[in-house]
Amino acid sequence: MIKKVQKILFFDRSLLALSFAIIVIALTAIIAFAYTGNLEKQNTTLKSRVAEMQSMTGEVTALKSTVDLKVKKIGLTKTGGIVPVLEQMLNSLGIKAKAIKPLEKNKVKDYMEEDAELEIQGTDLNSIVNLLYKIDNSPVPLKVKSSAIRTTFEDPNKFILKLTVSLLSKA
Repeated sequence: MIKKVQKILFFDRSLLALSFAIIVIALTAIIAFAYTGNLEKQNTTLKSRVAEMQSMTGEVTALKSTVDLKVKKIGLTKTGGIVPVLEQMLNSLGIKAKAIKPLEKNKVKDYMEEDAELEIQGTDLNSIVNLLYKIDNSPVPLKVKSSAIRTTFEDPNKFILKLTVSLLSKA
């Protein structure tokens, strides 16, 4: 039987060419099917990546607007230093400071960081909270580096507050 098939295939050239074409088409179809399956898998992974990136665009936009706001805040406010800023803040709250000592200036990349030590004696807790709120929400970028609160010996309801505050500005 095999010899008959071989005789038929080799005897008739058109039948041989047709069988060869069918085999090539079958192999091409199998390879194409496997390749499209692989492309579909890559497509689904890329679609999931795109969806993940699109979900992050809202966060990136919010972060960018926050950074732009801070940069604008640093660039627009021109101050004479940290001591006048703290004095103005204390005067608006009606608090008297025992000492405001300017410390050092540090240059960090394109920005200057100017430190000052603030000491307030005989203040109540409400005034401390108001001062910290005012520092946090001031029109100039201020940062509290360290703080120490102690009670006084004469009156336990009065406190001694020591703060180290930094003013950030463009260099």
